[in-house]
Amino acid sequence: MSAMRTKILFVGDIVGGIGRRTVQAVLPALRQRLAPDFVVVNGENAAGGVGITEKVAKQLFETGVDAITLGNHTYRHREVYAYLDAEPRIVRPANFLRSQPGHGWCVVEHEGVRLGVVSLSGNLFMNAGRHAFSAADAALHELKDKADHVIVDMHAEATSEKVGMGWYLDGRVTAVVGTH
Repeated sequence: MSAMRTKILFVGDIVGGIGRRTVQAVLPALRQRLAPDFVVVNGENAAGGVGITEKVAKQLFETGVDAITLGNHTYRHREVYAYLDAEPRIVRPANFLRSQPGHGWCVVEHEGVRLGVVSLSGNLFMNAGRHAFSAADAALHELKDKADHVIVDMHAEATSEKVGMGWYLDGRVTAVVGTH
C-alpha cells in the first residue's frame, strides 16, 4: 500500500450507547465496502453521552477502530485516567496541561503506513489549558519523521476555531476535522 493512496474514515462524536451500537453495527460493512486503511473516531461522549471509560474504549477498538480522539469531557470518568496513560491509541487534546493524564497524539500503523492522530481542544468557551495553535505546532514537531499522514481533530465550540485551524495547518497535515 502506498502512502499516497491511504484511505481514512473519521467518525465524529459517538454519543452514548446508541452511537456505540451504531458504530458496532455499521463499521464492519463500511470497512468491507470502503476499505479504509484507518478508522479514527471521536469518542468523548461515548460513555453515557459524556466522557469515555476503559470498557467503552476497548469495545470501540474491538469493533475495528484504530484510534480514538477525545475532547472537553475527557476526564468525566475518573476511572479512565490510568487507561489514558497506558493506551497509546486514545488521545486527549494536546493542548490540555502536560500534567494531565493521557497524551495528545499517537501514531497507528497499517501495512507500513503510519498515521499520526492529533486531538486539540478549542479555546473559545472551552477549558483547554494551553493555546490550540501552538499545541498543534508542538504535536507536528513531535510527529516529524514518525508519520506519513496526520489527521487533526479540532474539538471546539466555535466553528471559526475549527476553520481557522484548518487554514493554519493547510499543507502541513493530511486533514483537519471539526468535532463537538
